[in-house]
Amino acid sequence: MKMNESKIAYYEKESPKFNPLEHLILRVNEMENKSDYGGKVALKWKKIIDDTLIHEVYPVIHPIGQETFSLYAEFPIGIFEYALDIDGATSYIREKHINREIFDPVDIINAVDEGNINKDTSKIKTNHKNPVMALQSQYLTGNKPYCINGNHRIFEAYRNNERQIAVYVFKELEFVPFSTISGAKLCIF
Repeated sequence: MKMNESKIAYYEKESPKFNPLEHLILRVNEMENKSDYGGKVALKWKKIIDDTLIHEVYPVIHPIGQETFSLYAEFPIGIFEYALDIDGATSYIREKHINREIFDPVDIINAVDEGNINKDTSKIKTNHKNPVMALQSQYLTGNKPYCINGNHRIFEAYRNNERQIAVYVFKELEFVPFSTISGAKLCIF
């Protein structure tokens, strides 16, 4: 990793090469070889691996034909990918009759990740089948809204000095029904 490169950017680039099961097995083998007690603990971990983890899929699968969004978050034990099913979120909004919030674009523009904005309007494929959505979580976004769908619409509303834009904001665990949290990409011990 380069000195000034963010950990998230580095792991986002390197994560396809990482195999968590392989990593865990190596760590368990190290534990087994350290001491008699380590060997006993390693036996328990091997049973867990054999019974459950051996069937885990990595990396997170993004279903073909469905709109998804990946959000990476850094924690002390590693960087994790949260795959959000945007089509599923739209269905969830309808099923639960969730109300949208009205924002002045000046107040919500910081939710847009500039890296997700294509400033060349000739290359933008308009897709408005899903509404503008943001996620706001103490743990994933530092309790600030983060746009997971509709970056261009927020950006254009801001750029055109529009007075308001409607955004569905999912707070804390409201996003669980349409996310793949089990898709932890990197587990660094």
